[in-house]
Amino acid sequence: MVANRFYSFARKRAFGALRMWRYALVGAALMIFWCAQTAAEESIEPVADLYVETDSGACDFCAPEAAQFDTWESLTDDSANYWQQEDLLPFDWVRHFGFRHSSTHGRNVGRGIPLKGTSWLNRPYHVDWFLGPLLGDDLISNRVSQENVVFGGVRLGWDFDYYWGLEWRLGWADTSAQFATPQAEPNEVSYVVSDVDLIYYPWGDSKVRPYFLWGLGVAQVDFLDDQSLNHNATLATMPFGGGVQFHQWPWLVWRLEVLDNLAFGADGLSTMNNVSLTAGMEIRLGAKPASYWPWRSSRKVW
Repeated sequence: MVANRFYSFARKRAFGALRMWRYALVGAALMIFWCAQTAAEESIEPVADLYVETDSGACDFCAPEAAQFDTWESLTDDSANYWQQEDLLPFDWVRHFGFRHSSTHGRNVGRGIPLKGTSWLNRPYHVDWFLGPLLGDDLISNRVSQENVVFGGVRLGWDFDYYWGLEWRLGWADTSAQFATPQAEPNEVSYVVSDVDLIYYPWGDSKVRPYFLWGLGVAQVDFLDDQSLNHNATLATMPFGGGVQFHQWPWLVWRLEVLDNLAFGADGLSTMNNVSLTAGMEIRLGAKPASYWPWRSSRKVW
């Protein structure tokens, strides 16, 4: 009995002590919170006090304009984006000389049956051959002339715009020299030309496409003259002329052309206007069709 009473008494005292400690902890926490709140309120200045007028006016970061963004400026040179400026589009300057470009005239001008569903630029590259008569000029004025002969060769080209293209041409002919001296025997003349040409298509992306051509290159001429002297000369050339292309299929084009293969005289040779009238066939290259396999087993290449 004594033990039970002692245990009951000790238990009550222990619970009473725990209850007192709990009240003490709650009171201490409330006291700490009240002190911290009081200290914070004393350290905060009113917002209105920040707008203190000085000799230079309100502070920079307090003014309403401080929230506005600065004007955007590019980190790169603006000249690198010249093509985005309306007055400096690529090749746009050619219009001042009466020429056209896709940046100012679109794909075509509505002539020559404009292409639909396909385009010259779908296959911008081409390789072709050409063949036709060459009307030769005097090799040496009033002394040595050329017979008319067949002229042929090959070309590689690239249409970089609906109205413009570049080509490299290699052509050759083996003709005979005619002498003014009756007793001189005629002999063979080797004539080889190579040039790079700029082409202008005034109608643009059309089925029938006329064009004008101008280029620079060299001509190699080798022959014996009427005095049995060998002439092996390399002459600067400037071919110019025009022609027409006919777009039969996306990969096949027919071509007719008339050029004056102007060669500037040097090393005893006269300036020559060798006129060529040629026909050719172009194989167009460069198409990149989208593949729909296996969703679509058949596809048409423009």
